[in-house]
Amino acid sequence: MEIRNVDDIRKIVRLERKRRGLTQARASGLTGFSQKWLSEFERGHVNPPVEMVLKILTTLGIRLNAEIPGQKATSMPDDEATL
Repeated sequence: MEIRNVDDIRKIVRLERKRRGLTQARASGLTGFSQKWLSEFERGHVNPPVEMVLKILTTLGIRLNAEIPGQKATSMPDDEATL
């Protein structure tokens, strides 16, 4: 799926949470965020920092791949991933 904006990420989070059979309460417990906050995120009522979005994605096992125009798709070495 191509991600063009934060609303696409919201949709992915909601779909994957439901696919895994997780309620918002259970998913929020896994992330450490409140159920109210997760609900507001999914509905587009909050725009969190990228660190929070990445934590949700990681918790749900969602991986994002970046494609750099003109470059072959490869994995980033671990030492570069921390930059």
